[in-house]
Amino acid sequence: MRVYRSTQVLIAFTTLASLAACGSMGRHQSDPNYVATSTVQWDSGPLDQAYKGQRSDMDARHTQEVANPRAGESSDQMKQRQDSENKDLDSRYAKGKASHSNTLPPADKNNDSGHQ
Repeated sequence: MRVYRSTQVLIAFTTLASLAACGSMGRHQSDPNYVATSTVQWDSGPLDQAYKGQRSDMDARHTQEVANPRAGESSDQMKQRQDSENKDLDSRYAKGKASHSNTLPPADKNNDSGHQ
């Protein structure tokens, strides 16, 4: 009789514990401050390729301009223009990286490179 009574108490306790556990699951409320996050990896390859292509073209053009200066442009003017073109390209590359762009932003319209 003692085992039978213990079994009844154990069954009753287990049933109550199961009901309590199931009941709490139905009343679960999500944390309103919880923000799901995910990590997305940006591929800078297309931007890097565009930069390298334009850098290579510009460097080749600058080398040609040193060998064959533009008519009416002094060597100081050429150097200043080429420095400005270098800075513009590097600035556009930095802006593209900061915005996770796949392309270089357009050239500064005030940049008198003579090459578009």
